Amino acid sequence: MVKLYYIIPYVLINSLIYVFVKDGLYYASPMFFMALRFLIGGIILLPFAKQLTLNRDIFLLSIFTTLSTSFWAYGLLYVEPSESAVLSYTMPLIAIPLSALILREKTTKTEVIGILIGFSGVVIYSLNLGIYFSLIGIVLTLINAFFWALFTVYFRKLRGFDATSVNAVQLLLGSLIFFTLSPIQFYFKYSINFLVDLLYVSVLGGGISFYLWNSMLKTERVSKVTVLSFSVPAVSTVVDELRGVNVNIGMIEGIGVMFLGILISRLEKKINKSNIVNGRFHV
Repeated sequence: MVKLYYIIPYVLINSLIYVFVKDGLYYASPMFFMALRFLIGGIILLPFAKQLTLNRDIFLLSIFTTLSTSFWAYGLLYVEPSESAVLSYTMPLIAIPLSALILREKTTKTEVIGILIGFSGVVIYSLNLGIYFSLIGIVLTLINAFFWALFTVYFRKLRGFDATSVNAVQLLLGSLIFFTLSPIQFYFKYSINFLVDLLYVSVLGGGISFYLWNSMLKTERVSKVTVLSFSVPAVSTVVDELRGVNVNIGMIEGIGVMFLGILISRLEKKINKSNIVNGRFHV
């Protein structure tokens, strides 16, 4: 079972990260900004890494993570943080078939229903944002969701390795790729605001966030973990409300449906245990 000390900080951190990345891109080009993010995130994990290992799967993990982050960052140039969050959470729908294909993981009917309900909550939420999507922003962010799903599956595939070590190599290798590509549309404007953005997205939203996501995938199947990600846009809305941003009833309904999907996807294990105790059959 996913531990609360993994999921709670993960959700809280990532409910704000879209805003910090969007603001940081005002001061630095996507490739350069993410190069710094990955470098700092990897460095803070190094002291805790037990053994640095680079094999084919970790190399592919780094490539998929770099691609996901690149498309996400460029997508944020065209869409607002709330739009990016909504589009990114197509990820669970992509991760399930990928986990079946790559890991041969089985997904139960209850999990599929939960994820579909959770995603319908995201749709309801997005329809009430009152926003206009940029076509290029949509395409870039959806491609990001595909590669996010892919590196999520690879986290699960690498569950036998030390999480900190995998994440340190993943981020440091990714930073090398980003630095190599950083001359593309390069720009940089120094600002205290940029330092705040960078520290958040590299320390909390970088090293720590990747470690938490990886650690959750070491404990449970992809379908069980990814459905929990629907908590992020829900908590983002609570944060918006605290910041004075208008939250309408339709958005609240969407959040309720998201949490219903999470609840349904998590029920099966309890039902199965109950069946065992009562001597009944279970799926």
